[in-house]
Amino acid sequence: LHVRDRKDNPGGAANVCLDLVALKGKVEAFGVTGDDATGALLRQSLESQHVNAAGLIADGDRPTTVKQNLIGLAQTRHPQKMFRVDFESREPISERVGRQIVNAVTAAVGRADVVCIEDYNKGVCTEAVCQGVIRAAAAAGKPVFVDPAKLSDYGKYRGATVITPNRTEAEFSTGMRTHGGGSEEQNAALAHGLMERLDLDAVVLTLDRHGALLVEREGRAGPVSVPTVARQVYDVTGAGDMFLAGLAAARANGLGWVESVRFANAAAGLEVEIFGVEPIPLERVHHSLLEMAAKDTGKL
Repeated sequence: LHVRDRKDNPGGAANVCLDLVALKGKVEAFGVTGDDATGALLRQSLESQHVNAAGLIADGDRPTTVKQNLIGLAQTRHPQKMFRVDFESREPISERVGRQIVNAVTAAVGRADVVCIEDYNKGVCTEAVCQGVIRAAAAAGKPVFVDPAKLSDYGKYRGATVITPNRTEAEFSTGMRTHGGGSEEQNAALAHGLMERLDLDAVVLTLDRHGALLVEREGRAGPVSVPTVARQVYDVTGAGDMFLAGLAAARANGLGWVESVRFANAAAGLEVEIFGVEPIPLERVHHSLLEMAAKDTGKL
């Protein structure tokens, strides 16, 4: 490979922070990095994009997670991922570092509208951390939105407001299986199972090109299917991050659950149309929603 260019971009949960900034949110980040140059670069990058990174804890016992994507040009023009090299530790953080995270969130949660937990299963979102954050948010009267990792047990998210697994993740967690693409009845059973087990207010089951299925504990008699617009999928990287950010931003600004899922669907749909991870600005989401409304009504 002949290297012509290199870019360093915040990823993982840091990408959710940038997505929220693009949606006009004021964001504070909490988490763990290594005590290394890469961690310092991540802090600098977040701060330069107006994310308060004071809640990031440097842990000398682990490296900063780095995903190095090597990208070639198909037909000398089109970017194409060739392979990826990961530098990371998935070992659970220590109890000491976990307490630091929970204490930092507890001190800040009073000034938040919403708390987001983006779990990539890298050892930071332990049960103690997740439950500590959820309890702190509940005490302050703040909702908690969770994009879960693919785990066999979602117990650490118990008491959150909403989780947004895809169908595969939901099946793995509940032990329930759907057939083929999954009927609305099967998908609703998955979502209801998660809601009851975890004492949630709502579950949003993301279904790729089929949109999402919303189940609420109160307010609606049954599940609601929220379709999405068929799009040319270029790269699904970052779509889950953008969905979580869109859902949280919409709810924080007073939209109902159905409208919030529709907003999040539009944001995530725009994300898959571009190569790599790029936050979708609020204006582009608005434009997409206006286009969808125009198609539905036949008016421009």
